[in-house]
Amino acid sequence: MKDRTYYLTDIKCVKETDGMLIAAESGTQIPFAIQRMFCVKEVGKGQSRGAHATKKTRLVLIALAGACEIEVDTGDHKEVFVMDTPSKGLYIDAMIWRTMKNFTPDCLVLALADRVFDAQDETYDDYEEFLKAVRVSSLSEEGK
Repeated sequence: MKDRTYYLTDIKCVKETDGMLIAAESGTQIPFAIQRMFCVKEVGKGQSRGAHATKKTRLVLIALAGACEIEVDTGDHKEVFVMDTPSKGLYIDAMIWRTMKNFTPDCLVLALADRVFDAQDETYDDYEEFLKAVRVSSLSEEGK
């Protein structure tokens, strides 16, 4: 699965005299049509969220308030992003393990996804199972 990727994307933040406007559009800052949104907040000290990989879903995570760290893991490379501004979103492809941690008490993370959640068969929650799937996918790509 050579096309798996993750990267920071700019989110439009406009400071005005009456407040700040934060805006993101499909096809511009968000590289897909948005089918689902959800938020994460009030994560307790020392707790983490995520710790899984989606099988098909792509998403962009934006820290609207506060801060957290997001570790992404492709199975052979790990990288940590400090998310502490709404002007940056983190795009994460399917089949990339992600763990959110070190939340500040006021942290609010918005997630924008390209598909509706399928509880039956959408995530790898076991890291070893995820690694096996990545290896199988890589071998099938090499065989093409």
